Amino acid sequence: MEISDLIREAEDKINYNRPWTKFYNENTPTNLLYPDKTIYEMLLETAGDNPDDVALIFMGTKIKFKELIYEVDNCAKALLEMGVTKNDAVTVCMPNTPHAVIMFYAINKVGAIANMIHPLSAPKEIEFYLKLVDSKFILIGDFVYMNLKKVQQNLDLNKVIIAKISDYLSKMMSMGFWAIEGHKIPKVQYKDDKLLISWKNFMKFGYKSNKVSGSEMKSEDGAVVLYTGGTTGTPKGVLLSNYNFNALVVQSIAFLNVENSSEIEKDKIMCILPIFHGFGLAICVHLPMCLGFTAILIPKFNADIFADHFAKFRPQYVAGVPTLFEALLRSKKMKKSDFSCLKGVYAGGDSVPPELKMEFNEFIAKRGGNVIMQEGYGLTETVTANCVNPNNGDKLDSMGIPLPDMLFKIVKVGTTEELPPGEDGEICISGPTLMLKYYNNPEETDRVLKIHSDELKWCHTGDLGHMDEDGFFHFKSRIKRMIKSSGYSVFPTQIENVINKHEAVSLSCVIGIPDEYQIEKIKAFITLKNGHHDLDVVKKEIMDLCREYLAIWSVPREIEIREELPLTRIGKVDWMKLKQEYGESV
Repeated sequence: MEISDLIREAEDKINYNRPWTKFYNENTPTNLLYPDKTIYEMLLETAGDNPDDVALIFMGTKIKFKELIYEVDNCAKALLEMGVTKNDAVTVCMPNTPHAVIMFYAINKVGAIANMIHPLSAPKEIEFYLKLVDSKFILIGDFVYMNLKKVQQNLDLNKVIIAKISDYLSKMMSMGFWAIEGHKIPKVQYKDDKLLISWKNFMKFGYKSNKVSGSEMKSEDGAVVLYTGGTTGTPKGVLLSNYNFNALVVQSIAFLNVENSSEIEKDKIMCILPIFHGFGLAICVHLPMCLGFTAILIPKFNADIFADHFAKFRPQYVAGVPTLFEALLRSKKMKKSDFSCLKGVYAGGDSVPPELKMEFNEFIAKRGGNVIMQEGYGLTETVTANCVNPNNGDKLDSMGIPLPDMLFKIVKVGTTEELPPGEDGEICISGPTLMLKYYNNPEETDRVLKIHSDELKWCHTGDLGHMDEDGFFHFKSRIKRMIKSSGYSVFPTQIENVINKHEAVSLSCVIGIPDEYQIEKIKAFITLKNGHHDLDVVKKEIMDLCREYLAIWSVPREIEIREELPLTRIGKVDWMKLKQEYGESV
C-alpha cells in the first residue's frame, strides 16, 4: 500500500513479535521501503519538486528551496577548490544557522563526512574531536573561533572557514544584531593566518568554480559523525550512514501518519534543538528538507525569542528537551500564545516527568491547542528517537512504542537473554537506523553492538527499563553512570579527570543531584591534600580549570569540599552513597 511518495509498505521479512503495532495509526505500515539515496540527493529531489517553497527562516531571512540547493551546490564546489576529497572529514562547529545547513548538505554531496560538534566546546574538546576523525577542514562561528585558536597549533588544518551570524541577515537585522551581540565578538584577523577564510570569500570560490561536485557515495556509506559519551566519560564519535538518516525520516513521517506529503509542504517546524545533535539534525532539519516544509532556525534558545518566533510564524511542529518546555511554561509571552496552529509537540533528550506532560498539555489546551506532548526515546547510536508515544493512546509514564521497522527488547543485564513483559532489564534496539560503528573505536563498537541468537544486530543501550503487556516501553534508570542535565549527557569521570589536574585535589567525585529546572544539577565533591587551606581560592581555580577543558554544560554548578568521601570496600569513592544523601535510590 503506497501512502505517499516516501512512504511505501514493504514485505515483513523478519516476522518478529511486535505487540505495539496495534497502536499504530490505521495507515502506518509495520515495514517500509527506504530510498537508495544520499542525504544530499533527498534534498535535491525536494528542491526540484518545491523550488519556490521556503526551506529555511533565519532571523527574518527566508531562503527558498531553489536558493538553498544553489548555495549547497556552490558550497560543494568551494570545498573541492579547498582540496576536500571523498571520505575526508569536514567539521561543522556552528549553532542553527544557514551556514551549518548548507555546509552539512554540501559535505555530503562531495562524498565527505560531516563531523558535527557543539560550538561551545572547550578548546581541548575541539582538539579531540578534530583529531579523532583527522579533520583538516572546519566551519566555525566567529564568536567561538578563539577556542579553536588556543589549540590550532596542535592540529593539522588545511582551512578554517569563519562564519558570521550577519552573513544571512538583512541590513536592518544585521545592524540590530551588531548593537546587541555582534560588537562583543572579537574581530578575526584574517591577515595574520593564511588558514583563515571568511564564509563569503569561501563561497566565492564555489560561484567561480567549474568543478563538478558530485560523488560516488552510496546510501550505506558513512556520512555523519555525531558525539556521545560512555561509561569512561571519553566522548565517542558515532558514524551514521545516509541510510540511517533517510530511514529515520521515512519512519517518522509514517508514524505521524501524514497521508499526503503535499499537505505538509505548507507546514513549519521550530528548529531550536541544536544541529550537532541527532534530534535537531535529523528531525528539525533533514526531515523538513526531505518533505518540503520549512525549518525555522533559532541559533540560541531564549523563551522570549521562541515566543516571538512562534507568534510570528505559527509553526505546526515543536520539538524540544524537557527543560525547554519548563522554560516555556514560565514565559509570560508564551502565556499569550495561540496554540491552535500545532499539529505535533515532541519531547526527548531526557526522561519527561509525567507532571510536566500533564502541565504542558493543559497549558496548550487552554490556549487553543488540540495536540498532546509525545515523548520519544532514542540514542545517538540510532540517530535519535526510535520509540515515540502515539497520538491516539498516550501513556504518561511511558516512552512510547517503536517506530516502524525498529525493534526493541529487554534483556537481562550483561547478557543477551530476553526477558518477559514487566521485568526490568537492559533496553536493546535493532533496525535501519543502527549506527555503523564508533569512529576509530572497535572495542567500544563490539561492546555495544552484538549479534543475538535471532541473528539480528542489537544495540545495548546501557539503560534500564521494561516493556508492558501492550508493547509500550518504560525507562527506569541509567545503567551507565551518566548525568542528564538540561538535555545534555554529562559524564562524571570526564569532569573528575579535569578536577584531579589541580594540585590541591586528593579525591573527587561528581554526581547529578535533583534540580527542578535542569532535571539534574552537576555537583562535585572533593577532598584536599594537606597544606591547602584557602578553600575559596581552590574552588575558583577548579572552576577555571573546568571552564578551560569542559563544555559549559559539563562545568559543575556546585563544589563541596569535605574532610573525607565515602569509599567502597576496594577503596573507590562510593558515588552511590553520595547520591543517596539526596534521597535517590541507586
